[in-house]
Amino acid sequence: MAEVQTRKSIANVHFKEDIQKFKNSTNRKHSGQIKSEMAALQKYWNCFPFQYYRFDMYRKDCTLLLEEMKKYVPHYFLFNLFYPLSFKDYGIVCEDKLLSYALLKAYELKQPKLLFCFDTNSFFDAENTPVSTEQIGKLLHDSTAEKLFVKPRFGVGGKGIFIFKRTGNGYTDGQNNPLDANFFLKELKDGFYIVQEGLVQYEEINKVYPHSVNTFRVVTECISGEAKVLYSIIRMGSGGQQVDNASSGGMYIKIDSESGILANHAYTTNRSLFKQHPDTGFKFEGAQLPSWQKAKECALQAASKFREIRYLGWDVAITVEGPSIIEFNHHPGVGIVQDCYGGIRDDLKIVPDEWWYQSNYTLKKSLSKNYRRIRFKNEDRKKEDIFNFKF
Repeated sequence: MAEVQTRKSIANVHFKEDIQKFKNSTNRKHSGQIKSEMAALQKYWNCFPFQYYRFDMYRKDCTLLLEEMKKYVPHYFLFNLFYPLSFKDYGIVCEDKLLSYALLKAYELKQPKLLFCFDTNSFFDAENTPVSTEQIGKLLHDSTAEKLFVKPRFGVGGKGIFIFKRTGNGYTDGQNNPLDANFFLKELKDGFYIVQEGLVQYEEINKVYPHSVNTFRVVTECISGEAKVLYSIIRMGSGGQQVDNASSGGMYIKIDSESGILANHAYTTNRSLFKQHPDTGFKFEGAQLPSWQKAKECALQAASKFREIRYLGWDVAITVEGPSIIEFNHHPGVGIVQDCYGGIRDDLKIVPDEWWYQSNYTLKKSLSKNYRRIRFKNEDRKKEDIFNFKF
């Protein structure tokens, strides 16, 4: 797919709100400066500089010099070039929640209990054995969890998740709809979902925000079986939300990888800053989370087990029974990381010119068969294509 086509898709899916915020801004730099900086970033990275919008580089109060802007790695570069080289043929390990569960179980890594799964009108237990609707009723009846999470097998970003709370009559959602076999057969009949028991969060983490399981996002790098932490962030729900995903309205803040001390302020995806949690009043600056070391050790242990994938983002919860891996992914979001850490180009040792042939923009790196076929035409890179907004 040509870069210009991919660009439009990325804009609609990932940067629609950032672009709209740019259009609505009354605090923009002069249009000539914006065009000059965007052109320089596109030339440097050889892909459209959406990071210019995402990290508010167009604002008059942005203090970044152009060379500092270049350190912010574009979404397209990471997700279409850099990460695929890291995971190659192992991507399905992270994308398929049922496969992820099986591998974590095989490696004896703690994770939420799988109750059963549903696959287009059929039910299967935790051992992937077919079960009847009557057996599903018994599994639901016997569960003692306070919450159950119904997740799409290939879902991302907390999207498409159904949450059911335990009541006197079983489990119901916010509209008092019951969780039973009929819910799947009628509402989700063509999908594939897994059902997991909710975790009981450690009380120290509840003080930050009690309505969701607040997870540590730990980004690891593993080379030759040796894992290390690159970035560490804690994500929190807000506004009564039961999930902590930033894309669902959650917040996130940098945590020092050695001490477990939080940074001065948390972010939301629109880059609003908070020095304390708006719901609980929990003050971030200088706060130390003693549970961090357990989360860190859990992520490092897991990363060494999955050494075939160099870069992984681990979502680790701290429960009353210790750390538990909620999920892991091979393309950890760079928006929240670069909000908290600034540009990550140097950390990842990226030299953009090493990834492109100058004559026709084919890839220099040896990627999987699909990615070696990527080509970018020169006509897709005309300078005027950058500036499709009126100033």
